[in-house]
Amino acid sequence: MKLGQISFVTFASQIASSVFGFVATIYLARTLGPGVLGTYFLVVAVVVWLKVIAFGGVQSAITKRLSEGDEPGAYIAAGTGLFAAIYAVLVVGLYLGRDLVDAYIGRPVTIPIILVLFAALLLLFVSATLQGQHRVHISGALSPVDMLSRSGLQIGAALLGFGLFGLLAGYAVASIVAGLVGAIFVSWKWQLPERRHLWSVFDYARYSWLGRLSSRTFSSMDTLVLGVFVASDLIGIYEIAWNLASLLAVFSLAIQQTVFPEISSVAEDGDQERIVALLDDAFAYAGLFLIPGLVGCLLIGDFVLRVYGPEFGAGHVVLVILVAARLVYAYGEQFLNALNGLDRPDLAFRINGVFFVTNVGLNFALVATYGWRGAAVATAVSALVTVSIGYWVLSRFIPVSFPLRAVAMQVLATVPMAAVVGCGRLFLEPSIPVTVGLVAVGAGTYFAALFLVSGRFRTTVVRNLPVEYGGS
Repeated sequence: MKLGQISFVTFASQIASSVFGFVATIYLARTLGPGVLGTYFLVVAVVVWLKVIAFGGVQSAITKRLSEGDEPGAYIAAGTGLFAAIYAVLVVGLYLGRDLVDAYIGRPVTIPIILVLFAALLLLFVSATLQGQHRVHISGALSPVDMLSRSGLQIGAALLGFGLFGLLAGYAVASIVAGLVGAIFVSWKWQLPERRHLWSVFDYARYSWLGRLSSRTFSSMDTLVLGVFVASDLIGIYEIAWNLASLLAVFSLAIQQTVFPEISSVAEDGDQERIVALLDDAFAYAGLFLIPGLVGCLLIGDFVLRVYGPEFGAGHVVLVILVAARLVYAYGEQFLNALNGLDRPDLAFRINGVFFVTNVGLNFALVATYGWRGAAVATAVSALVTVSIGYWVLSRFIPVSFPLRAVAMQVLATVPMAAVVGCGRLFLEPSIPVTVGLVAVGAGTYFAALFLVSGRFRTTVVRNLPVEYGGS
């Protein structure tokens, strides 16, 4: 399968997952309100943080070592043992600190957190293994399985009146289902690991874990800080805005997941020209959806937020800032992805360390002073730090040329889109049908314009069609 096709399959899986989540979240927001959703998002943020802090480095290390193709059975066994041991330690720690956890959330949720964490780790381990075995498209397909299951279970729980704990149960069961489905496609070739295998995983993990931590810091440090300073209603609105921004970033994530094992494999052969070409493609398309998404959110972001309920329209400014942050971070992540693929997690570690300190410091300072909008600004500024330092560090090892023309064509294609959507904004009243129509027409206008003005985009589309152009 061609690299572009793998990226598209991964993207299609993630967009399907996001659409399922989008529809389910609309129903849950309208049924349960921002308060219950805010508490749920806070619990999920705690689970994800525990997962990333304890397992993020091991996850990256398993993917990296398996992608190299040497002794895969030993690395699968080593990873399994490390996951089990770390989870056992976390369970003990959570149980001993249950009073603090429950006080922070405001509900007795420690036992549900332990159960949800187990389910999330199963899916995490299976996904990391599939990616390391160059089955990124299968790993990506687990997202819609997870989200479709979760959406159905959570909607059912809301209908039956189970509230917060129904949402958490739906999250856990769906993760287990997706993990078991993915496990079917893993090549389970077990081999007793030696000390060198464990050290190899640990040696890579000790640097790469901060990369996962920084990625999660970007995604949800603001949520944890908001949990200290603002009401759960505002957290609910903020998270809806973040989810919308993340929906626009799924193609960039698909590129990142597809390119990493390829760079890792090529780096083993020392083919620098191929690495540069892979990076050029990654940069060219990282903003493919985020650039028009930013323009669209400026014009009708409040329309989109009101689909969740009238009170959610208050998050328009936050939404615009978060989409801008995701756009900048999409490029920064490609730099870090390349460094990790080149087996320089130590350098990515230092960049992520700067990002982490910047993000945490700005979040506490700006949220305490300016509230939830301060959290969005902190996220955006931290993204700028990552992309600036990432470019400087990577350019010391390989020539990095940013494809300005390709990105400029994407910006140019937003002009007719903005004209169409802007006219709709002026003459139409906000409603769900109007919002859906404007989004669809705007997206169609953008991609049609891009196909006309960008030869590179046309070539990429034709090259990655499942059949030869012309149907032959």
